[in-house]
Amino acid sequence: MAIVTGTAGVVLAYNPEPEILVNVKLLSQQVDRVYVVDNSSEQASNGVLAELALDPSVRLLPQGENVGVAAGFNAGMRAALDHGYDDVWIFDQDSTVTEGMLARLRTARAQFGDRAGVVGPALRSHATGVVYARESGRGAVQTDVIISSGSLFSRSMLEQIGLHDEPLFIDYVDHDICLRARKSGFRNLKVFDAILDHRFGDAEPVRLFGRAVYLANYSTLRHFYAARNRIVVVRRYGFGRWFWEDLWFTGKAWVKLVLLESERWSKIRAASRGIWAGLRYDL
Repeated sequence: MAIVTGTAGVVLAYNPEPEILVNVKLLSQQVDRVYVVDNSSEQASNGVLAELALDPSVRLLPQGENVGVAAGFNAGMRAALDHGYDDVWIFDQDSTVTEGMLARLRTARAQFGDRAGVVGPALRSHATGVVYARESGRGAVQTDVIISSGSLFSRSMLEQIGLHDEPLFIDYVDHDICLRARKSGFRNLKVFDAILDHRFGDAEPVRLFGRAVYLANYSTLRHFYAARNRIVVVRRYGFGRWFWEDLWFTGKAWVKLVLLESERWSKIRAASRGIWAGLRYDL
């Protein structure tokens, strides 16, 4: 196997829209190769992703079904590591890189040395074009948790802490790997001058008390996993700063869900089942 020293990108696709082609093209301008992990059924994605199969800088990794966010990311990360890449930069299909983003992440990581952990960007709303208030700052800061999409992982760290926890499937997968890195002595970094355009769920705009708010409209399945995995992560790592930050965002999301989203009772019941499943989860 020829050893490559560089960075590979990983994009996780699930029933993708054509917009993913633009995202992959922009990513390929900053990395040596892009691995597109297809979590869809063959019929759902072939038409959209067929164009990528013609690009020599892109490798498609069909999974045949939805194996989950954790297993999907891991499939791409393993492929990149097996091909000799020292850094893996991962994305979901709704995230778009900005110019110079990778260079800024790597520069910030170098300043923190060998114990730099997961290194991620600040988030800008895909819907509004505005950087979120809690994502504004200067330089790079240590933080408990960074969302996986847009985050840079080094081979050396992954060899020590392992990949994403696949049984978690979706939601809080990023919390788990970041908190595991911190527990192993690494310092996770948020880099404020590296901006990622990101969309949470549908980002459907509605009016609430005269203000524009955006609904994620996550499925009942996602509400089950979010509730279950939140409990699992608390049981594993305790109530750190990450928990109180997450509580703020979760509280706001649930206010919007109860007041404005459809199928609210089904989502509430799914979350209740998730809490119970989390309490019984075998750690």
